[in-house]
Amino acid sequence: MSQKWTSSSIERYVVTPFSSSKGKFQLRVAEGKTCRPTISCLLFLILTCLASGVFSQTNNPSALQSQVRALTVAELSVVAERADSGDTDSQVLLGLSLGLLAERACAERLCDDKAQEAFYGSSLYWLRKAAGKGGAREQYLLARADLGLPYTWDQLELNSEEASAMLRKAIAQNYAPAMTTLGHWYMEGGRYLDVDYALGMEWLNKASLAGDPEADYWIGTAYARSDQREANRWFLKGAELGNGDCQNALAVNLAEGIGAPKDVDEAVKWFRKSAEGGNSWGACNLALHYMRGEGLAKDDILSLMWGFISDGVNQGEGNYCLEEIDTGPFLKMTEEQRAEATLRANAWLNEHHYPSIESPTPAESR
Repeated sequence: MSQKWTSSSIERYVVTPFSSSKGKFQLRVAEGKTCRPTISCLLFLILTCLASGVFSQTNNPSALQSQVRALTVAELSVVAERADSGDTDSQVLLGLSLGLLAERACAERLCDDKAQEAFYGSSLYWLRKAAGKGGAREQYLLARADLGLPYTWDQLELNSEEASAMLRKAIAQNYAPAMTTLGHWYMEGGRYLDVDYALGMEWLNKASLAGDPEADYWIGTAYARSDQREANRWFLKGAELGNGDCQNALAVNLAEGIGAPKDVDEAVKWFRKSAEGGNSWGACNLALHYMRGEGLAKDDILSLMWGFISDGVNQGEGNYCLEEIDTGPFLKMTEEQRAEATLRANAWLNEHHYPSIESPTPAESR
């Protein structure tokens, strides 16, 4: 990832999801060579793109994604063999790994439309194999994969129907994350569902009672339109359960005195928890506080480090932190300071199994 900095302005905090931007790319595995989207090519890219670590079974979707990022080459080779032999956990892991690979490769402009279709098609193949055995976790993960993949309108309708069916099967087994997703659907509309605020809140409350902190975030977001104090109550509930979005949203409100007395020190505490948990918004807002010296000592190196981490975590989603915030102070940093920030950021990213980032080239201040 490379970019240039310019001095710019933005709203004080990052609180909403970054928008997605996908283009048409070619799949290149080495300089001057193009790889066709064959199984051998897919496996080659998996083995060369994914980071190292250990996998174990979990029902928590976020923890599972973290474990996918942590796979070693040797572990993934074993996973592929076990998936082919019918092992459900391995089929899930292989499906998610292929999806992660597609996101990374296409974000780095390493794949064209045909390769992207092959990556995602292979991902769905293995997730469908796993979901066909009736497990709630597997049904939910297939539904989420269906929702997140780029399709033509015809494909979108087919996969939305599959996603809806899988979510309802998972809900029948009281799987809380599936309740959250369905509740969010009803709140926002789309996916061939009409907006039904009451029904959406009903499902989100069920999910919250079942212990899913993501539901707390969406309930808090809904209340934020009319009752910030009640919104903060839900954000705090989810924040204490470790949800990074809740931690970031609560911190923004505490920093600005929205629905609660202004408390910058407490806000920085929650921004840090969110950032250290891998939330890109929390990392970006922590960078802003280091830049401004609000609630902690001003430190441009740490500010740039957390800006890099935000971009590294959010890689492939567009609207990077350092393209959104005022990077004027970074233009005055020495080359050695920028190198130190990059080194620290990459140490954090590597420890948490994210790809390294490259230090951008500062543009002239405007």
